[in-house]
Amino acid sequence: MEIVATAFVGRVALKLFAFLDGNYKLRRNLEHDIQRIRMELDMIDAAIHDHDGRRSSSQVQTAWIQLARELGHSIDDCIDRFSHRLAKDAAASPLRKTVSRLKTAPIRTEFAAEIRKIRKISEEVSKLRECYGGGESSTSEASAPGALSEEAHALAADLVGMDAPRDELLDLIRDTDGHPKQLKVISIVGFGGSGKTLLAREVYESDTVVCQYKARAWVRAADKGAVDVLKEILEELGMQVTGDARKLSTHLRKCLGSKRFFIVIDDMRTELWNTMKNSFPAVMGVSSRVVVTTPIQYIANACSSAHGHVYAMRTLSEDLSRQLFLKEASLEDSSPSNELGSEALKKCDGLPLALVTTAQFLQSRGDPTWAEWARLCNNLGEHLETEDTLARMKSVVRHSYASLPDHFIKTFLLYLGIFPRDRPVRRERLIRRWLAEGLFGGDAELATCYFKKLVDHSIIRPIDVSNNTKVKTCQTHGMMLEFILHKSRCENFVTLSHDQARPPGKTRWLSLHHESAGRARMSREDLPFVRSLTIFGKAHKSVLDFSKYELLRVLDLEECQDELSDKHLKEICNLLLLRYLGLGGPIAVLPKEIAKLKLLETLDITRTKIEILPVEVIELPCLIHLFGKFKLEDVSQRVSKLQRFLSEKSNLQTLSGFVADKGIAQLMDHMNNLTRVKIWCESTTEASSITHLSKSIKGFIQRGSHASDHRSLSLNFNECSEDLLSFTLEKSCHLSKLKLQGNIFSLPPFVTALAGLTELCLSSLGKFTGDVLASLSMVHSLQYLKLIATHMEKFVIRKGQLNILLRMCIVVQSMEGLEIEEEALPCFESLQLLCKGVNGFGGIRMELLGRLKEVALDDGLSDKAKQEWKEAAKMHPRRPKVLFIKTSKQHLSQMSII
Repeated sequence: MEIVATAFVGRVALKLFAFLDGNYKLRRNLEHDIQRIRMELDMIDAAIHDHDGRRSSSQVQTAWIQLARELGHSIDDCIDRFSHRLAKDAAASPLRKTVSRLKTAPIRTEFAAEIRKIRKISEEVSKLRECYGGGESSTSEASAPGALSEEAHALAADLVGMDAPRDELLDLIRDTDGHPKQLKVISIVGFGGSGKTLLAREVYESDTVVCQYKARAWVRAADKGAVDVLKEILEELGMQVTGDARKLSTHLRKCLGSKRFFIVIDDMRTELWNTMKNSFPAVMGVSSRVVVTTPIQYIANACSSAHGHVYAMRTLSEDLSRQLFLKEASLEDSSPSNELGSEALKKCDGLPLALVTTAQFLQSRGDPTWAEWARLCNNLGEHLETEDTLARMKSVVRHSYASLPDHFIKTFLLYLGIFPRDRPVRRERLIRRWLAEGLFGGDAELATCYFKKLVDHSIIRPIDVSNNTKVKTCQTHGMMLEFILHKSRCENFVTLSHDQARPPGKTRWLSLHHESAGRARMSREDLPFVRSLTIFGKAHKSVLDFSKYELLRVLDLEECQDELSDKHLKEICNLLLLRYLGLGGPIAVLPKEIAKLKLLETLDITRTKIEILPVEVIELPCLIHLFGKFKLEDVSQRVSKLQRFLSEKSNLQTLSGFVADKGIAQLMDHMNNLTRVKIWCESTTEASSITHLSKSIKGFIQRGSHASDHRSLSLNFNECSEDLLSFTLEKSCHLSKLKLQGNIFSLPPFVTALAGLTELCLSSLGKFTGDVLASLSMVHSLQYLKLIATHMEKFVIRKGQLNILLRMCIVVQSMEGLEIEEEALPCFESLQLLCKGVNGFGGIRMELLGRLKEVALDDGLSDKAKQEWKEAAKMHPRRPKVLFIKTSKQHLSQMSII
């Protein structure tokens, strides 16, 4: 409970003071009260920080934290209710504004009275803690990870699916013919319970390692500093030495000397490598090995940066997962109970430790009925906290959670409990929602940084990755999600449904995605306090009574299966504090009353049937992101007014995307803050509109004068003339990302003039000729290149061309060849060739693999060709991953969409 309380109290304190800064009369009248509240909130925040990291709390401490969190909510409610009433008055017609000013006085008086009440409550909360004490336990929240490792090791003999990873790791450890023998650091990275320690132990105790490495040591690094780790390595090697890191490092170098050594550093969770790396002598001609296991990607990268390799743990396949689960649960494959365990099996997500512990937990319950088994599976998060058979899995998820760097990132992880387990979450959708909640104070870069940290800690796993390696969609590991849901429920952070007993306290973050959610009623007393509503599937009509919501900031109905009427939409337009609105389903018209949503930052109508957008949307002053596929209603009578508004007041950054017409083209020139644009050009587009659009696209590109702009343009011109892109640029301009789809017979002239173009995607309805491919070599700043076509002529990349290209993806039905000259593409890391005719490429030399981290090929290749690529990969020190991707006509067409 302390995690959400700390993050929330800190954020609300800042919100209160920022709000009062803009209301000088209130601040002057409440100066003394405000200072008292500030001091009390600072003390509460510090007290909860002191308590954080402890495994257990006394009932007094738990109750006190609950009071602190409710205090924060009370302040939040007070500010938002006051803002809502002022916004309502501001939305009144001009004739009523004089009256509304008179109404402001009693509203301000009420607000002042509320603040004084809150001050008294904050003082009482602090006094309660002083009177009754915290009763705090000194036990660490994360149980002893060393014990966890040994228990996990005991499972090694019983696990399945370890043979292939063990053989792959042994391949990485062996010397490579034709390459110098030297020190190599191999990092094994993955979520807790994925088998990192088991895999390292299997290799450490293998005959290959025992026979070839005379100096061997195994140490555990979790919760230790570099001095402790170095001291333990020396003790494992038979030396008792004390001193600082430098002294210990010197002793270790002397001890190892020119010996061939094999050292495992297990569960490294802090960046110790830069302090320790000089302790391991890199003697040429001596192939020593250091193996590091870690759940954190940046630590794995740091350890294996030179002459090393990062081995990412894979989850078990569905078949192997079932085999292990049934074995540990003592079930036969044909047993009727087998089907009962399917839901639990899904929640384990192929993690060996989750499969073993969950199976043993279910097996310990004897022969439960269908209903009992379903209940056990549905409440795994609760059982994680109480059942001894799940203690090892509990230790993993608690330790992963506790290791996150601060309260805010832990709160954002709990926020993921809003989304169902079977739906990947879009990264951008998640970040925009976080921002709309006010969790970052509008700092998108900070939000992105926190998302990366969650991925880096292996807590959320990427599902789909874009050309430039950014995560597009993600999911939380199943058992981690069970932990998140249970913790959210305990802290009354996210409410999933009201079909069970009503949760304690007020509902503020509501998400409906259970089968029974459609029957879950909401009381009228709850609705006014809800800040976030997300519906997956159907909802009870009481939930859809939008007239009762007062403080709603986030409304996500993208996957709502209920048909929303005009009445619903008009009620939504009265949610004056709304900052995020996602709509879906058969909605075809947006009411003009949407103009009331003055605070709206994100509007996503991609999943609706809206084809004509009311101009009032463009006039929303706080709108930053607009998504859909629409035309703008006729603006011919209002062009000048709209252009002036867009130039002076608009905050619109994302316009993705519109169907080209003259109106939107005339306005686009005045959207000075635009950084991301997506356009469709149709056959019905008039010639005059194409002229205006061409001019607007050129203007958008030319406004990108700095590399930090990170501008992107996506254009589908399948049914338009190529003249649309025939313009030339008058000066050097910056565009980060460009996607073009249409009949591409030649590379548009402006492309080669773009400075800082790092990502280019070309999708042609026909073929790529040699002329198009030759022109690509003139785009000197490219790092990511994607080519999609039915056929591609021979593509030759010569030395000196595309010198900083990192990744290339070619998706074609057939191609004549790919030739990469020797010493060309010095920075190249990843090659994807999704073409069934790749077998006979004489131009793709296998030695190119020596510079790659991965190569992905079409799964339609012959078994012989696949084996040749795999064997070739083993000949190189970096051991690039060789992946085989299944493709189909449908898959290829999906990849063509921009």
